[in-house]
Amino acid sequence: MPARAATPLDLRRVSALLASSLREPSGIMASALPVPLAAGAVSSWTRLLPGLVGLNGRLRVFLEEYRGQLRSSALVYDGSRPEWVVLILAALQQPGGADSAFRLLSGISGAAARAGMHRIFAAVPDEALARETFFQAGFYSYTRETWFVAARTAVMAPVPRLAAREATGRDAHDLYRFYAMTTPHAVQRAEQLSFSDFDLSRRGGAYDPPHLVGGNPLAMRRESALLEGEESRPRAFALSFSGLERHPHVCKVRTADGDVDLARDLLRATARGLPAGKPVTSPVRSYEEHVARALLAEGFREIATSMLFTKELAERVEERAFAPAVVR
Repeated sequence: MPARAATPLDLRRVSALLASSLREPSGIMASALPVPLAAGAVSSWTRLLPGLVGLNGRLRVFLEEYRGQLRSSALVYDGSRPEWVVLILAALQQPGGADSAFRLLSGISGAAARAGMHRIFAAVPDEALARETFFQAGFYSYTRETWFVAARTAVMAPVPRLAAREATGRDAHDLYRFYAMTTPHAVQRAEQLSFSDFDLSRRGGAYDPPHLVGGNPLAMRRESALLEGEESRPRAFALSFSGLERHPHVCKVRTADGDVDLARDLLRATARGLPAGKPVTSPVRSYEEHVARALLAEGFREIATSMLFTKELAERVEERAFAPAVVR
């Protein structure tokens, strides 16, 4: 049977499959959070219900079944941009599970295209079966992302003389220019962000997963956005999100010129402002190795690595090229 959108009658089966996958993570084919923290990517049944009923919320639920047996299910986030993000995809841990995940991804792609979406994103565990399933479904990987975690924030030393300030919507152009300066072209091409996506006064955009940070946007609340540097010449920025329900806190730091000391200062400033009682996580991409050094120096430890995948549903039209002409 082809993949389809779930209904309220599927709530118990979908919840059971997700719960069993969290106990045995080998069934998780994609997760917006690293597999050890994947519970934070699963919404409670009260958040699942609007998606099952078919209301125009931000969460959609899909499943694939065979002869009445649920074999795979996915939670998909529909944000403010023309793209969907797979929050979690779980499949039965038995022969046919990966094949079901492939069919489910194909069904999700078709539904996204019909809804006018341009892209689908997913964070995939760095394991052969999961990677191959996404490759076969037409996705490609544009970078790797390693997550670091610290149990507490109180141990971080204060930062008495940090020149960073709280960013505002007026900083969108400078933030976008900093992003373009510090991000490989292949990643920029995959993410398709524009300067308007960096407007902090708007919801979503670059501040929704999977762009600057990963995680479940339905269970995160932005706490701070710090910008460091002279006007029109930013040197670094840092974001912090407090986790709701089972979601951990998330910090994201990026600096220019591989400045490890500045990364450490910004990390302290953002992490210390988060509520106590939850672990603090930070995603670091393959081109941000200096940030990883700063995290390790602050007592963070590496927890898991994912590959960021995307699938383009709309054909990109390149800009028209012009050649000089000789006018007689």
